[in-house]
Amino acid sequence: MQKIKSFNFTTSAFQKSDYSALNEFQLTEVGADKMFLNGRLYNISAAELLNSYQVEGIRALKKVDGDFTLFVISSQKIVIVRDRHGVGAQVFYNRDFITSNLSDFTKLENFECKPNIEALFTFMSIGYIPAPMSSLEGVKKLPAGHCLTIENGQTTVTDLFPSTEYFARNNTCKLALDEAVVEYERLHKKAISQRIENASKVGLLLSGGYDSGGNISALRDVYDDSITSYSIGFKNNQWTELPLAKLLSEKYGSKHYEYEIDGSEIMNLPQILSVTGDPFQEGGLLVNYTAMELVRQSGEEPDVILGGDGNDQHFGTSGKELALHWKMKQKRLQPFQKMFDYVGNLGVFNKDNILFRTEFHNRKILYIQQSDIFGFTPYEINKLNSTGLKIDGFEYLKSHPEKFENFDAFFFNRNLNIDIKQVINEVILYKSSRMAELFDNCMTFPYMSTDLYEFLSTLPVDYKCHGTFDKLSSGQGVSKYLHKEYLKSKLPTEITDRKKQGGFAPLPIFLRDDKQRKMLFSYLRKSDMVKLLFKAHGIDKLLNHYENSLKSKPYWFWFQQVKSNQIINLLTVAVWWDMVINKKNISSMNELV
Repeated sequence: MQKIKSFNFTTSAFQKSDYSALNEFQLTEVGADKMFLNGRLYNISAAELLNSYQVEGIRALKKVDGDFTLFVISSQKIVIVRDRHGVGAQVFYNRDFITSNLSDFTKLENFECKPNIEALFTFMSIGYIPAPMSSLEGVKKLPAGHCLTIENGQTTVTDLFPSTEYFARNNTCKLALDEAVVEYERLHKKAISQRIENASKVGLLLSGGYDSGGNISALRDVYDDSITSYSIGFKNNQWTELPLAKLLSEKYGSKHYEYEIDGSEIMNLPQILSVTGDPFQEGGLLVNYTAMELVRQSGEEPDVILGGDGNDQHFGTSGKELALHWKMKQKRLQPFQKMFDYVGNLGVFNKDNILFRTEFHNRKILYIQQSDIFGFTPYEINKLNSTGLKIDGFEYLKSHPEKFENFDAFFFNRNLNIDIKQVINEVILYKSSRMAELFDNCMTFPYMSTDLYEFLSTLPVDYKCHGTFDKLSSGQGVSKYLHKEYLKSKLPTEITDRKKQGGFAPLPIFLRDDKQRKMLFSYLRKSDMVKLLFKAHGIDKLLNHYENSLKSKPYWFWFQQVKSNQIINLLTVAVWWDMVINKKNISSMNELV
């Protein structure tokens, strides 16, 4: 298994036939064309792919199942492609320079390193910066499943998997439920077999849920040798899933390793940002970070590690909120929702009480066709920032449709444009693969196989999110229905009967220790980023409000989660600013505070 490696080069180097920046990648040559593979292919060889490319052009890349970034070099043209879900190395670029590491731009003599303020404020709200935007002005990111072509000094970007193709497949499956279950199981096991082929040692991430449980169950059906499993929990916290993960390990016979997060892990934030490039923060980020660190510390060195990431999103999430939004719209109640959302900006809603909880749910339902806002709302950003820039909407939403013929079309739009293109491609898979890269681990994701992706896109809504419209809107629908039908007789009842918790960390744990929290808050108040972008009294008020909230008994978990998320988002941008704009070489928060 080839592990992901970094790269950087000037486009002019290729005009001189200088390919030294890619020398460590797998090289395939057919005629005058050269293909450099950075990653792994599962259903085709590199030579076969290059032959197909010479006949079909970039269309040949659409059926590839793999985790890769690849380069095809012709006499006058460079073609760069990222896999469908963005597991392969990120590509940051401008007209003259291409790299997998954003900070490489800061080392260029003629590059003016200026922060993209709109991008940073977008991150402050949703926790990531959607491609093609990046955190530096004049630099773009290549989205997952896209092709960048450089020819005659011009760059063009092509979406290999346009929305029209996905929507054309929706609801085309003619299989009965039991037949669809059999086909889904076949494709899942096929994906695992392809990913562990030639591996002498297999690792696997275990939580306490259907997705990782499905992986270890299917793995045991196709693989008899030893398995090493890894699980992350939380010290003194109800959200820990270690007992359930251990149950799966014992049932399927894996050598098991565990780690409990205690909150000190946030001090490694600079290491994380060194591989994400842009500011990035998501509830499960430090879970992935510690999992990959645990793999390295175990000394087992598996050739490949299977992750269950992204399966929720492939089936479609937020069925209840989608149904409630549709019902509100049909009953013409959305004007009242919008009025309540506007009133929800008042300070009385910014407390750990029923008002905050009600507006949190109202906003989730009202804006269900957008990425979740667990950071600052646009209103809060506009009020806090001192730049004069006002956020009225998000750039990534401009290409999304606003009208839908029926509920199925409404469901499938979110499934593709939010669940898949945003949450899987920009967040879940990016997070997991970058943390694997940090520790030189080889991660792969069987549920993301091309065959499974295309099969799931044909399913009716009821196979993905089961239940009548009224049941969905009342929260009684069954998410990942086909997946659960496949596994309900295979997994322990302790797994199948429990309510899903989600693969996130309780973020207050990173701000729980008094000494560490005060240290981080002091750093924030003094940071150049805060001084240049935000009103000092507003940040003081935010931090003091958090301190005061710790003195009383919490009312609702998600209030604490959102407020912790906001502060960690601020902290992330402050550290990113020091590393990229101020060009500080740091690996731990201890070097900054």
